[in-house]
Amino acid sequence: MKHVLFSRRLFFGVAAAAVAMSFLIHTHEQDHKAEVVRTEAARFASLKAEAEQLVADFPSGPDAQALGRVRMAYERARAAWPAPVLLPDAKVAEFAPLDIRPKPSGIAIAKVELGRMLFEDPRLSASGQIACQNCHNQELGWGDGLRSSFGHNRKRGKRNAPPLFSAAYRPALFWDGRVTKLEEQALGPMTNPIEMAVHDFSAVTARLGKDDIYRERFRSIYGSDQIDIAWVADALAAFETTLERPTRFDRFLKGDTAALTDEQVWGMHLFRTKAGCMNCHSGPLLTDERYHNLGLSLLGRPLGDPGRQAVTGLEDDVGRFRTASLRHVSKTGPYMHNGLIPDLRRVVIFYEIGGGKTRPLNDEQATDDLMRAAAKTSPLVKKFNFTPAERQALIEFLKAL
Repeated sequence: MKHVLFSRRLFFGVAAAAVAMSFLIHTHEQDHKAEVVRTEAARFASLKAEAEQLVADFPSGPDAQALGRVRMAYERARAAWPAPVLLPDAKVAEFAPLDIRPKPSGIAIAKVELGRMLFEDPRLSASGQIACQNCHNQELGWGDGLRSSFGHNRKRGKRNAPPLFSAAYRPALFWDGRVTKLEEQALGPMTNPIEMAVHDFSAVTARLGKDDIYRERFRSIYGSDQIDIAWVADALAAFETTLERPTRFDRFLKGDTAALTDEQVWGMHLFRTKAGCMNCHSGPLLTDERYHNLGLSLLGRPLGDPGRQAVTGLEDDVGRFRTASLRHVSKTGPYMHNGLIPDLRRVVIFYEIGGGKTRPLNDEQATDDLMRAAAKTSPLVKKFNFTPAERQALIEFLKAL
């Protein structure tokens, strides 16, 4: 019996010692990890302070030496970059390369190709004359280069055709964010009376069903040649997921610092600081995915547009539109929700003067609650003064996005 008690005591003693040793080892490992984190944080803080010093009191007309300093500041790890100048209401993510989806494989390839066929086919419209690509042309940055598109019977809407490059990556679609799925977005223009003017989807599927090639392709992908409009939307969405492409800025962010010129790096610094662009345009998609009033709603005028308010019904949303992604922005003009600004130079000047202003045309409008709401522009849009050289540097940076 004594032997058994001794064995138990020995066992529990060894077990307790093992637990104590494990605890000590775990504590040591945790302390070591914490020390590593503190050391790395201190190192990045030191690097950031050095970077801040490199760009401190940066001249508005820099020479080659000054441009070299700003490049040095941004050739470091992003955690050590000079901090952006931000306003209190901003919701910002640091710049990062976009993780572009891998190329499709297997049956997905066939679905993407079917989506391309449908995208280019005017039979998706009531008139049989308007295809998706009429307003979203690859050679025009997946837009159409117009202030607003011509649709059914040459009608024109009030909004600029949004470029489709990054549509598959966005949480909300259209200028007012009224849908969240690509499939919904794909069908939206088809039923819009100003765009493709389809009254009944069955007319579209019946038209496609008369085509032997379509019937065979739908059968091989979806298992039936009785074409469903949901399959049309699915194939169009699959095609739209393939449109995004890497940019020079992506390469720069991945470590290829030669991807940007010295002038473009300076433009990036201005984007993050003096111009305040990063208050709304940040992260991999260069957008905060929020809705802002830039003073361009033109409410009370022929091109007036309530924006997000038409979706939410909220008075505060009058004149607010979804922040555009700046990826490929040099290819996607004209700009703003209504296409009123034709080129990047004028876009920069628009922000230099503090954006637009919504003003009443008469006494009746002056007392209208919606007009008053539309006059309240975003607090994130602030005036700034650029020299011609600074303006051009920012434009050159935008061309790399």
